[in-house]
Amino acid sequence: MAKSSPDSPATSSPRPERPSGFFIPDFAEGIFGAVRAVPRHLDAARPWTRLAVASEALRATILREFSEGGRVLHVCLQDALLPERAEALHAALRQALFRRHHHGPYPLHVAPLDSRQPPSTLIDFCAWLRSDEAAAFFADLVGWPRPLQTRQVQVSRMEVGESFPPHHDTQEEGLAVVFNFTRPWDERFGGVLAFPHPEGAWDSIRVPPLFNSVFVFRAVGALHRVTEWLPAAQGHQRYSITAFMLERP
Repeated sequence: MAKSSPDSPATSSPRPERPSGFFIPDFAEGIFGAVRAVPRHLDAARPWTRLAVASEALRATILREFSEGGRVLHVCLQDALLPERAEALHAALRQALFRRHHHGPYPLHVAPLDSRQPPSTLIDFCAWLRSDEAAAFFADLVGWPRPLQTRQVQVSRMEVGESFPPHHDTQEEGLAVVFNFTRPWDERFGGVLAFPHPEGAWDSIRVPPLFNSVFVFRAVGALHRVTEWLPAAQGHQRYSITAFMLERP
């Protein structure tokens, strides 16, 4: 990667690989007190996520975790959304209208965010993810150096036998923000987001779809896949909501 500068979030040299792992944030201390005005993007995020009131120490930890993410800059967080919001989204996803992905080689289901979907917390959440405030919030969260805008929000569901084969999301700079709403999840179920090592192994970075977790990563050139949702998961579905927040042209 190129040397880090105001024009690039990259590091000066390749960092050693490290396994991906979630950590549960500590929200004991608010980052903004009464004497400081709350930025608009944080105010808009507060109805959805506790990360909007993260402590100074937690914010510094998230910035460090992302910047030290290895080949694919990333950070994983559990308990990302307010508990009542996560529950409402899970319920809305179970009621949403899904169809097979329009691209044949992608054997999974997506929920079009159009007038066919009933009004729900899902529609409201995706509207927030599409907003300039949400893009500014996630850029601030991981220390992205330039303004972002949300280009796409995709709502996905996997049934037994479905997967997402190796692919690149984009060749543009920016972030992919993946929220997971899978309940229950077990190692036997599969459905793991995996990034390959340059030597070809697929266990370099593995991200399980834990309920109410978020995985934020630098999307450009990041080859990845989602492993098959296996027969052990019969009767359960894998749900995720992904926002692509890319640099403004």
